[in-house]
Amino acid sequence: MTLLNDTEKVAFLISILDHHIKKLPSEDTFANYLESIRFFLSTKDSINQKAAISNSELFIDNLAYHLSNQITAKRAVGTLIASLNKVGYLEAMDAAAIILEFEQLLEQLSLEEAENICKERWET
Repeated sequence: MTLLNDTEKVAFLISILDHHIKKLPSEDTFANYLESIRFFLSTKDSINQKAAISNSELFIDNLAYHLSNQITAKRAVGTLIASLNKVGYLEAMDAAAIILEFEQLLEQLSLEEAENICKERWET
């Protein structure tokens, strides 16, 4: 690849974004984010550029919010271990079996499913 000037870099980046967007499912949130960036780079209209940047900022804000509120499996398992220790579980093997089963369940459930189960159990 030869050294590209700024105009050629932007055109190349637009083509890469087009290629990546096509690989993602339609109506995918991340595809919409990439589309906003591609649109920003390809338009010369300042109003459309501002709208594209605003749209991409909204995506990043939503993503940051969701990522900061996710409970990681490591944190959940650690909390479970601490709870079992606090209760003073008598049989270490029973506690270990519960933790292993819990860890396997966490790997199988989506975040939404886990939240729904938690809400169901706490509300009843």
